[in-house]
Amino acid sequence: MSSALSPHATNLNPFASLWRHRRLIARLARRDLAARWRGSLLGPIWAIATPIATLAIYGFAFGTVLRARIPTGSDGATSAASHAPYVILLFSGLIFVHLFTEVVQAAPSLVRNNLVYVRQIVFPIEVLSAVSVVCALFGTAMSMAVLFLAHFALAGLPPLTALWLPFLAIPVALFALGASWALSALGLHVRDLAQIVGLGCTAVLFTSTVFYALDAVPPAFQWIVRLNPASTIVDASRTALFGGSDPDVLALAIVTGFGLSVCLLGYAAFMRARSGFADVA
Repeated sequence: MSSALSPHATNLNPFASLWRHRRLIARLARRDLAARWRGSLLGPIWAIATPIATLAIYGFAFGTVLRARIPTGSDGATSAASHAPYVILLFSGLIFVHLFTEVVQAAPSLVRNNLVYVRQIVFPIEVLSAVSVVCALFGTAMSMAVLFLAHFALAGLPPLTALWLPFLAIPVALFALGASWALSALGLHVRDLAQIVGLGCTAVLFTSTVFYALDAVPPAFQWIVRLNPASTIVDASRTALFGGSDPDVLALAIVTGFGLSVCLLGYAAFMRARSGFADVA
């Protein structure tokens, strides 16, 4: 453990810090994942059983009971997905939103729940957010495996462009990491932050194109959906998985750049605030 720990520096490059402590991050992520299943009957099987059960529940609620469908629209993502089973259409979008919300909802209490590390001067406390993202990415990988199997069972073999999906998680992870750093620092001082973040995550979900097509939104409010970065990721996943074509690379580059900016700003805010963590602890 001692080789993985080093006194924190004032380096404002988050990726240099994360790479330097990569072994520590991997060790902590394995520990956190193991703790989720410790003492449970199925153990690690829950990692794959949970997305399967989620897919089945959504399939029953939206596909069987509500018979929900994405209406055919003029945009490429909607047209590509118009004939796809709604359950996998919905699940393909929820995967990415859940990656973001899982990390962000845990962020306000992340540092507060790990004060034992705050008191250790040599511990790189910034890695806790990275551990949270790694654990969420593991869940995302399991959900994608279930998604591909469901696509094969309900709609046939996925197209080669479906290989875009793992890469679409990159901008989401950048957003989540930066937000986690900022919110975990603020969460030490604002106890109501968890409730505020929960409402914000709900807004992110329902103002994106996860449940509906952009054309279904009244024109006066479409700008809200367009500004939501989750909509770009969801539409890209539908284009790649159901349309058999590459997503809009320019739109993805813009969203990735925005996510990188959030990541860098969140890290800078965290490192600026960390000197006061010990006083709160």
